[in-house]
Amino acid sequence: MTTRRIDSVWAAFFGLSPPAFLQPGAQVVAHHQLGDYQGAWLFRRHTSLCLSVPPELVEGTRSAVGRRTVEELFEETGIRALWGARVRQIIGPAYQGYVESKQFRHWPHPGIRLLVPSDRVALQQLADACEVGAWEAASIAPDEPHAFGCFVHDRLIAVARSRPGWEGTAHIGVATHPARRGQGYGRAVVSAATAQALEAGRIVLYQTLVANAPSVALATRLGYEPYATHLAVHLASSDAAN
Repeated sequence: MTTRRIDSVWAAFFGLSPPAFLQPGAQVVAHHQLGDYQGAWLFRRHTSLCLSVPPELVEGTRSAVGRRTVEELFEETGIRALWGARVRQIIGPAYQGYVESKQFRHWPHPGIRLLVPSDRVALQQLADACEVGAWEAASIAPDEPHAFGCFVHDRLIAVARSRPGWEGTAHIGVATHPARRGQGYGRAVVSAATAQALEAGRIVLYQTLVANAPSVALATRLGYEPYATHLAVHLASSDAAN
């Protein structure tokens, strides 16, 4: 995989050609892969910023962007200047990374295996032990078909999944028992999930909050490279904002 391939993947996500996606400055597009998401997504790569918004907000947002710089738009004051009282929550910035086979540093570990249906109770026990936000961010379903777990004394303490996405991508999600973090178990299950996705020929993507330094470090140790940073903006309806 080359940077050109990952550029093409993200350009397709926004419904753009790669040259249009990578052009310097800010551009506003209607949601493409984000479908009917009633919020905004700001995706920044180097000097380029793509603002994906619901179709009805495109023209108004373009007018509000005006001559504002990428730096101005990618911060809270700039975001509130675009949508004012409609801004309910800003999530991020988030790290968006990717890895290819030649850069991947596999980290095998004993006790790692693919989860099966009979592991659902163990998976629920892990979910109950994790903070709600951490488990929701991992987005691991009870019947996840590509989930790897790490077991210690027959107890599931970490799980990671690679979920197929658009344009041949796979998306990693990971959760580790709070009492077992920082001990390499999360890294081990992410390594197993990544290896499976790479063997299937997929582009493997990793997302986490920039503020979650341990999670970013985990990805870096396995060979993931930073590609972009992004912000999610939850917007209220125009009626609710008035």
